[in-house]
Amino acid sequence: MLTNQTIDPNQNGQPKPFILFRPFVAVWHWMVPPTQAHRDRQSKTARWAARIGVGTFCLTLMGLGIYYAKPIQDGYQDWQAEKMVNESRQLAEDGQIVNAVFKAQEAYKVAPDNVNAIRLNTEYLTAMKRPEALFFLDRLESKGATELKDKQTRVKALLNLNRGKEAATLLEEVLALAPTDSMSMKLAEQVWSSSQQSSVLLKTLKTYAEKHPEDTGHSLRVARLQTESANPGERAEGMRRAWTVAEREDADGLAALEFLDSFEVLPPEEAARLIEKLRSHPKTTGRHQVAALKRKLQMNPAQKVQLVQEAIDLARGKTREDLVPMVRWLVEQKEFLQVLALVNEEDAKAFQPLLENYLTALTMLQRFNDLERLVKDPKVEAILNQSVSAFYRAHLAFVMRKPTDEVRRALTAARNAADFERRGDLSMKIAEYAEARGYSDIAESAYKSAALNPRTDRLGYQGLLRASEANGNTEGLLEAATEAARRWPDDPVYVERFLYVNLLTGRQLELTLNETQKLLQQRPEDHLRRLLVALAHWRMKDVESATALLRDLDVGSLSPGQKAILAAMARGSNAKNAADAAKSVVQTIEAQAKMLPEERAFLEKATF
Repeated sequence: MLTNQTIDPNQNGQPKPFILFRPFVAVWHWMVPPTQAHRDRQSKTARWAARIGVGTFCLTLMGLGIYYAKPIQDGYQDWQAEKMVNESRQLAEDGQIVNAVFKAQEAYKVAPDNVNAIRLNTEYLTAMKRPEALFFLDRLESKGATELKDKQTRVKALLNLNRGKEAATLLEEVLALAPTDSMSMKLAEQVWSSSQQSSVLLKTLKTYAEKHPEDTGHSLRVARLQTESANPGERAEGMRRAWTVAEREDADGLAALEFLDSFEVLPPEEAARLIEKLRSHPKTTGRHQVAALKRKLQMNPAQKVQLVQEAIDLARGKTREDLVPMVRWLVEQKEFLQVLALVNEEDAKAFQPLLENYLTALTMLQRFNDLERLVKDPKVEAILNQSVSAFYRAHLAFVMRKPTDEVRRALTAARNAADFERRGDLSMKIAEYAEARGYSDIAESAYKSAALNPRTDRLGYQGLLRASEANGNTEGLLEAATEAARRWPDDPVYVERFLYVNLLTGRQLELTLNETQKLLQQRPEDHLRRLLVALAHWRMKDVESATALLRDLDVGSLSPGQKAILAAMARGSNAKNAADAAKSVVQTIEAQAKMLPEERAFLEKATF
């Protein structure tokens, strides 16, 4: 009777499941009874089957979870990285470059294999001229994700690292892939300028220009390169091309005029034409008006007074941005009273570029009380950067003949402020200022700061080498020369300095001997290079070879320290009258001449 009863009275009147679902529902109810009555009627077999089924299901879920956990995690990290990449690009568009770089680095940390994150880091690091860009480019290549734009980025990165030959080789591949791509053309121009090996590249650039006459920017780039050629015909064609672009009344036309104005000397008819164009171009500014005045003064020096008055007349009613180049030109012409008459003090206090020229005029007119009052004025302090303000305070201390210690403290403060603000240009200015006034230790430190800035690194290293030598800082000179030679291996000045310091300190003698011999082979009549090879032989205990190179050496072309080395080698040679020869060289060295300690040691050997 129980078997015929309805176990679940709640089912009365309810529709049965769809016919195709009924077997599955029956199996489910067999394993998992829906009611207590069903549980009471469930057999042991069904219960075990239910347990095994549930256990198997759970184990399957666990297995699937373990198996797919990494792909799921990678997918989530890729999603995060893509989101950060988009945020980084948006930050860059908004001008928040530093935050954009940090966000790109964060995206790479989250998903090191994300192609877009890697590519974005290559773009930023290349723009920053960082060597790490090549690491990320290698990562792209190892993943097989390198595209044309990545190859172009690698060319830029190689140029940034002064690896011009590698850049030129890769550029040939890029040009083969995209011979008409505008970015490839710009890179070709940069590689050409870097390697100067570009008969092939210049031909490619000219071919592109002929096929795309509407690309006036490219035509102007080709004109720049042609005018640098050693071929007179090529230079003439470059000038004609530049003048063609200069006829336009757009930004490219103005850029062409600026390029033509970069030539110090032009034929009279071209100079007159350039003056007229600089004045009449629709996009001309105060800077171009001044360029025209400079060109007119160059052609007619006797008209200086008239041209100065013309500049003053032009300046009246100009915006302060257009007024700045005219005031700067008046400062260059030493018309300091005209600057003070033209620029109102309150206007100068409200605009930094005007203020700097105004302060220069006060300095040159020796109106130091007015200068001090302005430098300490709250309005001036509000618009001047801390570093610029500190520099003017140092300048004020010097021109007012303050004690040396006070000037030194002021220059040090200015250098520290420039370091803090990462102002490479100001570091250079402070270094040159300190060097010219005898504060060579501060100059060396400021040059070192400038050398660390990508915009002033080359000039910074030039000054750093000079200041390190003046301070007798061999260790600093060696460090600077080594880094400069690494960065600019094709620059003979840096290479010669590096090899010279190596010889002074006795480092890498065999390698240095080989390198100095290569340099001498390039210019056999170069007296400094002969001295370098001689010193290398001397260090290697080959006195005979060293002495042979010293004959007829031009002493006048050597520095005091190099003369000391020459005198010491002459004194230690086996030649006749060696002592007299050394003495005659020593007599050309001033008693107070600055030398490196190692050079001083050679001088002592020569006079012993």
